Amino acid sequence: MKMRTNTITTLLVALGLSAPALAVELQPGSVMTKDGAEITPTLQLGVSSNDNFFMTPSATQSRLIWNIAPSLNALIEDGPDSYKFDIASSTSFHNKDTTDNFTQVNVGAGVHKEFTSQHRLDITGDADWLYEPRGGGLTEGQGSALDELVNYQQQNLTARYEYGAQSSKAQVALTAGYYNKNYQNFTAVSQYRDYDKPMLGVIGYYNTQAGTRAFLEVKQENYQYDVIDSNGITRDSDDVKVLLGMEWEATAVTTGSFKVGYQNKDFESNLRDNFSGLSWEAAAVWKPLTYSTLQLVTSRAAKDPLLQGDYIRESVYGATWQHDWSDYLSSVVSANYVDQQYSGNFNRKDKVKNARLGLNYLASNFGMVTGYVDFIDRNSTQADIEFDRVIVGLNFTFALKGNE
Repeated sequence: MKMRTNTITTLLVALGLSAPALAVELQPGSVMTKDGAEITPTLQLGVSSNDNFFMTPSATQSRLIWNIAPSLNALIEDGPDSYKFDIASSTSFHNKDTTDNFTQVNVGAGVHKEFTSQHRLDITGDADWLYEPRGGGLTEGQGSALDELVNYQQQNLTARYEYGAQSSKAQVALTAGYYNKNYQNFTAVSQYRDYDKPMLGVIGYYNTQAGTRAFLEVKQENYQYDVIDSNGITRDSDDVKVLLGMEWEATAVTTGSFKVGYQNKDFESNLRDNFSGLSWEAAAVWKPLTYSTLQLVTSRAAKDPLLQGDYIRESVYGATWQHDWSDYLSSVVSANYVDQQYSGNFNRKDKVKNARLGLNYLASNFGMVTGYVDFIDRNSTQADIEFDRVIVGLNFTFALKGNE
C-alpha cells in the first residue's frame, strides 16, 4: 500500500496551484451494484465573472461563464486490492461569443494489487481532451486575435512496483511511465510542441519505525519531440533527478514530505543551454486545531517552455489556510507565488502571484455551495504578456446523500 504522505504531497501541490481547497469536505453518497462496484456520481453547476478573459495588459474584456461538470467514479475493492474507473466532463458557455464554448473530457483508471505483504503493484492511466485558456499556452499574448480555441490531447500511464513489507526497515520501489501530448489544431505552430516522455525511476526507502521514512529517489525522463523546432534545433533532452528526502506522519498535528537534490537537463543539441543545479519538492500540513489547517507547498525545477527559451527555472511557493467555523461552514484563504526565469537567447523573467478567498457551505440535503474570489497578477520583462485578473464565482455541487 502506498504511503499516505505520497498522496498528501500530490494533493497539496494540486490544491496550491490550481484547484480550490475544501475545508468542510463533501462526502458524496454512492450506490452499490450487484457486481460489487461502488458508483459515485456528482454534478457541479457554476457561474463566474472574469474581468480579463484574454489576459491582456490593457483594453481588457470581461466574460460571464456558465459551467456544467458531471463526473462518475467507480470503485471495486477486493480485500487489499482495488480497481477504479473515473470519467468526467466540463462544459463552459460564454455570454459574448460562442466561439469560446468548449467541452473537456477526462477518463482515468487504476489498479492496486497486493500479491503478498512484500509485493505491491499500482498501475494508473488517464486520457484528457483539453482546451488552452485564451491568452495562455500557445496563444500567450494574443488570445483575442485567434478565431478558435487551441485544443489538445494528452495521455499518461504510470506503474509502480514496491518490494518490502510496510513494517520492515527497508523497501524499494521501481517506477515507469509514459506521457504523450498532441495538439489538434494550429499545426503551423503546435506541431513543434507535440512530444512523448518515457520515464524510469527507482526509490529506496529506510523506515525509522517512528512515523517517518527517509528515501533516495533517482528518476530519468526523456523528452522526445515529434518535429524539430522551427529554428532547426531539436528540443529533445534527457532530464535526470537525484533527490534525497523524508516523509513523516509523526503526530496528529503535522504531516508532510520533502525531497531535495540535483537535477540535470541535458539537451541533444549543443546549441541549447543545459541545466544543472538544485531541485526540490516539499509539502506540509500543520493542524494545530481539529478545525483549522495550514498547508504549505514549495518546489523548484527546470522544465520545458511552451513557446520561448530552452528551459524555465521555476520556483513555486504556496500556502493555504482552511478553517471550519461549524460542521457546515468553512473558509479557505490561499496565496501562491511563482518565479520563472527563461534560458536561451533572450532575457525573460515572469513573476506570477495569485490568491483565493473562498467560503464553503455544506448543505446536507443535496451537496455543497462554494463561493470564491480569485486574484491573479503576472509581471514580466515582456510587457505585452503582463496582466491582472479578478474572477468571482459560485459553484453548486450536487451529490447523493451520504450514509449517516
